[in-house]
Order: sequence, then structure tokens, then C-alpha cells
Amino acid sequence: MFAFKRAFYAAALAVIGLSAPESFAAPIYVYKERDGSIRFTSKPPPPGIQAKVFTGSKANFSIYKVRQPLGRKRLFTNVYSDIISKAAADYSLDPALIKAVIHVESAFNARAVSPKGARGLMQLMPDTARMLGVKNSFVPSENIDGGARHLSRLIVKYSGNLKYALAAYNAGEEAVHRFNGIPPYSETRNYVRRVLDLHQRYRAVSVG
Repeated sequence: MFAFKRAFYAAALAVIGLSAPESFAAPIYVYKERDGSIRFTSKPPPPGIQAKVFTGSKANFSIYKVRQPLGRKRLFTNVYSDIISKAAADYSLDPALIKAVIHVESAFNARAVSPKGARGLMQLMPDTARMLGVKNSFVPSENIDGGARHLSRLIVKYSGNLKYALAAYNAGEEAVHRFNGIPPYSETRNYVRRVLDLHQRYRAVSVG
């Protein structure tokens, strides 16, 4: 399995040209077909297919995971703990919740960039970052402060309904308003489910 993964990433990086990341901007989707072959395409895969999305942006290169299965992934218990604790205290949030959101959003990769342009640990869109006064979304302290403040505002807006707040964080407040609750998007429903699961896992670790 390890050998396959190494070959998978080697092939992917060779195709998209890791040596010159500034030469491409559109995301490249890489996934395994049912017959075992590996497909590289600029088009999103069919629903239900797990894929890796490779993106490049001038001076930096990031690998952004999509449709990641729930699984029992390892926890990032001691990463950015001081920054997370401060943001949690400042905005009356559970540190375990902030960790869960970061885990799902970026897997604690401070340089992560999504295909839609969301950036950093808590995947702030440029417009959202500007609204929050975040000058550089790739700076962990700024990103976490802004993301935590945004999440806290959403929780207050939805009267403590964490599921609605998380759905709004993922799909936008307009979508939650339109459907009067969690939108019927598989991505958003999976997102809420994963964050809640990881919230409990991070909380259990902090208590233990």
C-alpha cells in the first residue's frame, strides 16, 4: 500500500509539474478508476469518488484533500495549541471545536489552498478574510483568530445550534437560510458530521 501511494503521488507531481508550480493555476483532480487505473483531469470526479486535488500558486504549492472519508484519522493534539487556546478564550469557544474545524478544513496545513480559493488553516475565503480583518490567511495566528471569530458569530446567530453554524461555515449563511437548516448538499452534510465526530474525539483527548 505504501509503495502504491508513493507511486501515486510521484506520478501526480510529475504530470502537473511540481518543479514549476507557478506554471499552472487550475486544480488537477487525481483519482483511481474502478479498473485500477489512475485518472488525471481538470474536471471534478463523479459524486462519491474520492480524489486528490493538486493546486499551485506562484511561490507555494499545496495538496488539498477532498471527499476525505470519516475514518479514524490521527489527531493533531499539540499543533498550534497556544493560538487555538487564545482564540477559544477570546470568542468563548471550545478549543476542541476549533481543532475539529481546522482538522476537517485543512488537516492543519497552514499553506492549504482549496480549488475555490479558501486559504489557510480554517480555509478563509478572501472576501471573508477581508471582512474579518485578516491580512494574511497563511499566518496561523491571524487565520485561527479570524476563523474562530467567524465561527463564534455563526453559533450566536443560530442560537447555539452548532450543526447550523457549521453548515453555514461550509456552505454559507444564504444556503442555510434558503433551506431553513442544513442544506441538502452531500459535501456540507458530510462536513458537519465529520466536524462533530472530531469535536468529540479532540474533547475526549483534552479531558483524558
